[in-house]
Amino acid sequence: MFDHALTVSTAPTNFAAIEAVLSFGEITLAANDLRQLATQFSQNFNSTRANLVNDTRALTSGDVFCAVIGSLRDGREYTVQALSANCAMILQETTESSEHGKLTWLGQASGQETPVLSYFQLNDNLFNVAKVFYGEPQKLLNIIGITGTNGKTSTSQIIANLLDSCQKNCAVIGTNGAGKLAQLHTIENTTPGATELHQLLALFADNKITDVAMEVSSHALAQKRVNATLFNTAVFTNLSRDHLDYHQTMAAYAEAKKAIFTGDNKQVAVINGDDAQAQKWLENWPSTQAIVVYGRNANVASYQRFAQALDVKHYPQGVCFQLVTDQGKCEINSQLLGDFNVENLLAAIAVLMVEKIALATIAKAITQLVPIIGRMESFSLQGKPTAVVDYAHTPDALASALDACRLHCQGKLWLVFGCGGDRDTGKRALMAKVAESKADCMIITNDNPRSEDPEAIAADIIAGLDKNTRFEKILDRATAVSTALQQADANDVVLCAGKGHEDYIIFDNEKRHYDERAVVKAFYSSEKEVTV
Repeated sequence: MFDHALTVSTAPTNFAAIEAVLSFGEITLAANDLRQLATQFSQNFNSTRANLVNDTRALTSGDVFCAVIGSLRDGREYTVQALSANCAMILQETTESSEHGKLTWLGQASGQETPVLSYFQLNDNLFNVAKVFYGEPQKLLNIIGITGTNGKTSTSQIIANLLDSCQKNCAVIGTNGAGKLAQLHTIENTTPGATELHQLLALFADNKITDVAMEVSSHALAQKRVNATLFNTAVFTNLSRDHLDYHQTMAAYAEAKKAIFTGDNKQVAVINGDDAQAQKWLENWPSTQAIVVYGRNANVASYQRFAQALDVKHYPQGVCFQLVTDQGKCEINSQLLGDFNVENLLAAIAVLMVEKIALATIAKAITQLVPIIGRMESFSLQGKPTAVVDYAHTPDALASALDACRLHCQGKLWLVFGCGGDRDTGKRALMAKVAESKADCMIITNDNPRSEDPEAIAADIIAGLDKNTRFEKILDRATAVSTALQQADANDVVLCAGKGHEDYIIFDNEKRHYDERAVVKAFYSSEKEVTV
């Protein structure tokens, strides 16, 4: 349904899209240049819908290539590849304002000429250039952006599931892919770049999608791949240590997250009132922007619009709590596990409240929710330990996952985990401290070592443990998971943390196939069907 080859009827025709870009850039071409450019699209590239692309590997015939100056690569060095892909036009970044709007033509061996339009600070303007190129598809969509260290994927998918249950038609964009939940296709980044993002939004609009729940990473916000004005509703889940290899300080990390909010009345902010960083923001929140505050602490109910969970109870089958809001009260029952899923549910409830969906309708939809793939996804079989596969890969997320498992564990709590290579090394000792304080048994293993020595990563983790802490080190991850499940008793819970939905493990630059969910299922393969 969301194949990139689909024609996007809601977007402008090819040359109309170029005219929109010219208009946005305040570029006026000479009449002859404009006629020649129109001919290029009307005669040579009118049979297919052109896309705006800034990666030559994704270029197809008739596309427009954006040669931007990025932080890692200069797209202007890939002109030959773009011409080889038979692009219809090149938008080329220039650092000289005097060159803005300059049109030249590059000849090819075939005799065909390709227009090259210089664009001043194209990378900084790429979001808006892509927006006008695709005909501003966000005008036809209600877009919900979710940012935070943890909970983005779960919250976005909960929102999408609930909106679908409430007669909406919601797509997602995020870690697990883009599209309808049952038809996700892989994307390179959690938050796509500006060109790919607007291509997706145009496809969604053309396919009668009404709502989009979109994960928004701190990298995307810091790099201005997205603009806060895109989001009708912006959700902040929490902030804890992660990505300091990129942001350097927690203050810079927090500021990147805060960039999702517009601060005006064109957007509603949904904020976790239990989070320490959010509480600081709320002290000086601009009166121009409406907010809905959610959480479990008593202060949440002091806000004009709020969603609060009281009397939370955990059962082997899930969780229930009393929902108190500015619109009334009701009981919530869910199959999802753990306190952090109470927070995720509250965030989703607040979003649906913004959409003016009745609490009774929301509560009914929540009863139909099932665990998300690779997010506290449990597998069990009579007489065998319960396995939980989760994506937790930060100290805070690991603590939350272990706490959640403890609530549903009658025996010992096992943990299989590692830390990624070429990432924030400071969190390795912190992960170790969380593990030894909350797990009864642990096995340290690989988790995307990338270019680092797996033994060295494991040594960093072990250095964070108390010298009397018992652990096993099994670097082969499949063996580590299988060993934990074989050693655990029937009443035990084994948390496999870090991989979640991923079906690979990265060594150097190579993605090797590894599916943790399949490894867990294989443990039960000689038995009856696994309960998921």
